Amino acid sequence: HATVTDSSKISAISSLGVQVFENSIANHFTAFPQATVFLYTHHFQLISPIQFLVVIPPSVITVQPDGGVALDTEYMTMFHWLNSQTKQLNAALKAFNSRKQKNVDSDEEE
Repeated sequence: HATVTDSSKISAISSLGVQVFENSIANHFTAFPQATVFLYTHHFQLISPIQFLVVIPPSVITVQPDGGVALDTEYMTMFHWLNSQTKQLNAALKAFNSRKQKNVDSDEEE
């Protein structure tokens, strides 16, 4: 594996490094989520391409003085909708991962 800084196809990337923000109040997201708030550090995570759902254009993000961000109304509505679909999104991710595992298992049997 090597570092990829630009790709036209997200599926070509094995893992994507992202900074995690946590919704705090209204349309504001803190740069210090619960997982790292006591250490006062930012939280980063590697996610698979299937977990990457939306690209948020910089024009709809307002960076706050504390390092957090605020989203405009349109993307905040999308956030609330996606948040309400957590159970279904987790089920879809589980189904996707089990499908991938079944393909690996059947390849090993051949």
